[in-house]
Amino acid sequence: MKKIASVIASCAFALVAGAAPELADYTVEQNADRMVIVSFILTEKAILTMDVLTNGVSIGAENYQTFRDAMTNVDEFPANKAVAAGPHVFTWRPTKEWPGYHFANGEFSVAVKAWSFDAPPDYMVIDYNVKSNATFYATAADIPGGIKTAADPNNITDAEREILTNDVYRLRKIILRKIPAAGVKWCMGSPETETNRRADETQHYVTLTNDYYVAIYPLTRAQCKRFFNTADAMSDLANIYPKPNQSYTGARGAIASYCWPEDGHSVSSTSGFGYMRARTGLQFDFLTEAEWEYACRAGTDDRWNGMTEDEICWHNLSNSAANYYPGLKKPNAWGLYDMHGMANEWVLDQYGDYPTEAVLAPVGVTTNANLRILRGGVINFKVGSSWTSTVSTRSAFRHKFDPTKTQTSAPNPFGVRVSCPAVLPDWMR
Repeated sequence: MKKIASVIASCAFALVAGAAPELADYTVEQNADRMVIVSFILTEKAILTMDVLTNGVSIGAENYQTFRDAMTNVDEFPANKAVAAGPHVFTWRPTKEWPGYHFANGEFSVAVKAWSFDAPPDYMVIDYNVKSNATFYATAADIPGGIKTAADPNNITDAEREILTNDVYRLRKIILRKIPAAGVKWCMGSPETETNRRADETQHYVTLTNDYYVAIYPLTRAQCKRFFNTADAMSDLANIYPKPNQSYTGARGAIASYCWPEDGHSVSSTSGFGYMRARTGLQFDFLTEAEWEYACRAGTDDRWNGMTEDEICWHNLSNSAANYYPGLKKPNAWGLYDMHGMANEWVLDQYGDYPTEAVLAPVGVTTNANLRILRGGVINFKVGSSWTSTVSTRSAFRHKFDPTKTQTSAPNPFGVRVSCPAVLPDWMR
């Protein structure tokens, strides 16, 4: 066996700033059979991600999925998950998995990164078929199958849809993006000069205290049937269109017993979120209104994330939002799709006036329990002599409704986008 410095120039690994996990005695070697061997000691349990690169560019996660940890008897990819402390030996035969591979001196590297459970990677994926389990990825490009967007969603054939999208993430898996929110002061609401502004969008400064994960798509019928255990038809297990008729109380439980913010994140065990929590081991819930708008804006301060309405959302003027499935329009800067248009998304807050002063991690008012807020969907408003969606698809627009009700009429269904804390629970640690 020899060290392959001549073949692998750098064995890169990195740590989250200030995080405790460390990779010690990190080496990369290759034996006479051309097997690549990555050895290290992990000082404490952590989430590991890895990548294989040539000339600093990833060869693609699909080309190195046969890595295994020789220190365990588990026949599965050894990274993108919580990994125990101690010595590890990752092995890989590129000649079998990466046909036609070629290493030139100084061009090949293996990057392993250790992440704290309090500061996990940017992407998390949950799989309905694997109870109490999550996988993690440093970038969207690392997610198996990838996330793809249609070049022209207004002119795309059914065959092209299969190429441009990966339906597993609309059926039995959910991709969540970590939103970098902790300590950021930003302006919520809309300026008085914004076109089609409403009176309840008073601008005020908000500082959120924690990062959080949020699904990159609104839940589809198939995902709600699985993760929320809804009473929809069995045929919905293959339906990748957005869930159109979800009530707030069906997702969380009766307002009298599970009232936000008075009862915090407590939900009924028989509700949609109750079932989802039992299945995943994660504290899923709606976003607060401030969390939703911060995630929607992704650092922008205009109506549609620096784009036109038609670029970023389906709306009633483009043949009904209910006729399309999530992920075909352009995402925002944080990779979230369909925050504008498509389904109206419930948030936790009771409806009420915004404050005028700066606030820290707002939870909303406590005087209007039977009127809850929806954000981001499509509602027709008459402006002058014409009906338009350009009022409701703006980043700042607020809709309110009875939380026990659903809305099934196109183009303004009531749907759900799930979220959970970015500080991971004890059972993972």
